Amino acid sequence: MASARKQPSRIREAATPRDRKPRPRGFMLHIISDSTGSLASHLINTILTQFPGVQFHKEYHPFSDTAEKIDAVVRSLGRKRKDQLVLHALVHPEQKLAVRNACVRIGIPHFDLTGSLVQFISDHIGVLPDDELSRLHQVDSGYFLRIDAMEFTAQHDDGRNLDSIQESDVVLVGLSRVSKSPTATYLGSLGHKVANVSLAPETGIPRELDRRAVKKKVVALTSTPKALYRARYSRWNDEQIRQLRYATLQDVIREIVWAESEYRKRGWPILDITGMTIEKAAATVLETQGISRKF
Repeated sequence: MASARKQPSRIREAATPRDRKPRPRGFMLHIISDSTGSLASHLINTILTQFPGVQFHKEYHPFSDTAEKIDAVVRSLGRKRKDQLVLHALVHPEQKLAVRNACVRIGIPHFDLTGSLVQFISDHIGVLPDDELSRLHQVDSGYFLRIDAMEFTAQHDDGRNLDSIQESDVVLVGLSRVSKSPTATYLGSLGHKVANVSLAPETGIPRELDRRAVKKKVVALTSTPKALYRARYSRWNDEQIRQLRYATLQDVIREIVWAESEYRKRGWPILDITGMTIEKAAATVLETQGISRKF
């Protein structure tokens, strides 16, 4: 009797849990603040970078500075939703307690962004906190220092008012579109007086930059040729680019070679901002000049 032909197996092995890619989980973050929520936002955004595989949606509840407002926010949250988290930055202990009790009641996890830090400082300096919300909005000398720096920076943008450039804390120089103005503006908001000067081979180096009082304050910004080319011409179409002077990548390379040669000739520190955020570039400028951040 002929043996039965062995049929090929059509059964696929079941995928093991290890083979399956987990679906990204999504969470709703409710950020409750009695002020603008900017500080809480910066802190949370920094922390969330550590969870790249998780989807987070954020809903801000700023100026929740009364019991009625806090109650309205909490009542708007779904009950016992496992995909919701409450993060709060509130000054008054009564408001903190109100959020805690409400979250416990409806079963939503919660965390106080400021409480442990305030308690830590209080414990180690031996002084009780005032829990006074108005102190967050006090106008002090630092406020006027920032305003003065921002006005100075705006007045010394793109090579303006070179006759008073020596009054700067920092002088940023560089070719067109190397983020001089955004970096200067950010530094100005931190209380630093910044001037920025755009350079080009046709115009050369302004003589004001060679003054002894100015040279030590200069930081030269540069970029890779491809990054600078993209920054300059990403908003132009091909026809517009052809009508521009120095529109080719080779032209950009020649500009960078000229500029960096001038920087080294004068001993200016050179900062390549390619791929840097404005905040990172600003922090590196201050570090290069040995200047401490004021705020």
